[in-house]
Amino acid sequence: MRIRIIFPYQTPPKRTLWMLGCGLLAVLLLVNELAGENGYWARQGRRRQAQALLDENEKLRQDNQRLTRRIQELRSDPEAIEKQAREQLRLGRPGEVVVTLPPSGAPPTTQVSP
Repeated sequence: MRIRIIFPYQTPPKRTLWMLGCGLLAVLLLVNELAGENGYWARQGRRRQAQALLDENEKLRQDNQRLTRRIQELRSDPEAIEKQAREQLRLGRPGEVVVTLPPSGAPPTTQVSP
């Protein structure tokens, strides 16, 4: 005669395997949701990248507006044209003497004549 003892909370092996399979599937889905190609971390990275591109686009738009205003100023304002010529080309009016100084921070150069 064989006696079989059944514990009151023992689950059948088939049910245990089924629960382990479902648990493993849930863990795999969670890992995929976090670290997958289109997971949470990838979406966060794309959001940061999109925000950086929007910020750069706004900066470029402001630079473009500033340069457009500068172009209009140089096309229509003779004083702006003269200022640009004096600063960049080191030009002067007839009779003026233009003196160019070395940039600040540069060591002074002295020439000694023998």
